[in-house]
Amino acid sequence: MTLLFLPSLSFCLEVQLRLSPGLRRMRLEEVNLALAGWEERMKLEASSQPNWSFEGVPIPPLRSGFSFEGELTFLLSRRLALGLNAGYVFGYLNEKDTLLSITKEDAVYDYARPTKVSATPITFLGYLYFPLGSKANFYLKGGAGIIRARYTGREAFRRADKTNFTYPIIDLAEASSSTYLGGLGFDYKFDPFLGFFIEATALSAVVSGFSSENKAGEKSDLYSFEEYIPALDYWQAQMRVLPQEPAGANIRSVQKATVDFSGFSIKIGILLKF
Repeated sequence: MTLLFLPSLSFCLEVQLRLSPGLRRMRLEEVNLALAGWEERMKLEASSQPNWSFEGVPIPPLRSGFSFEGELTFLLSRRLALGLNAGYVFGYLNEKDTLLSITKEDAVYDYARPTKVSATPITFLGYLYFPLGSKANFYLKGGAGIIRARYTGREAFRRADKTNFTYPIIDLAEASSSTYLGGLGFDYKFDPFLGFFIEATALSAVVSGFSSENKAGEKSDLYSFEEYIPALDYWQAQMRVLPQEPAGANIRSVQKATVDFSGFSIKIGILLKF
């Protein structure tokens, strides 16, 4: 009986390829605290010197990013489907976005703190369809998976009359975590092989435990903490990759850094039937 059933199931199974770009809203509180802390320190350093002056617009918080997803969806019936989704999510502020200038007597120097977060989620999904005629569906989706994330933070410096930056500090770290997704959408088929969909999704993906290794195999971790700068009387929020946990009288609020990719996205994509 099982052998008789399997050919029938494989014959009825419909496979779709779903491709979609999108915008994603993320919760990057610790990342933005570190950006704001660096910016405030630069302002205070400039104002503490009699012959220095500061120029620059406020650095925008890093809250929005972009995503691209590809998914194989296996329609088990008119109302049920399973999916395997792989994507790439990233958000960044480059040198131009974070540029600050300090005039030191007669020379102008540019400083920047480019920052990027990126992730590759792989999610297993279930779909519940509500047909709206022969070509259209409203659907609910939900699932879970894993996410591999990367944090990159750099500090950049140059004379304003030069083209290229130098990077005295480069922090790179990676980590993995679980991820959960839920959403709803609408799809429409122009013909049996081509259609489109529009959907809104909510993603939960809080990633911690970021680490890296140098060429000698020595491990470093990504920490979030505050450091007191006595000359400025200022506690600076920081995110740094360090070989050991920061400690001392000038250090407080130490913890393993967290990058929160959780947020919402709205996307429009295409459906291709095999």
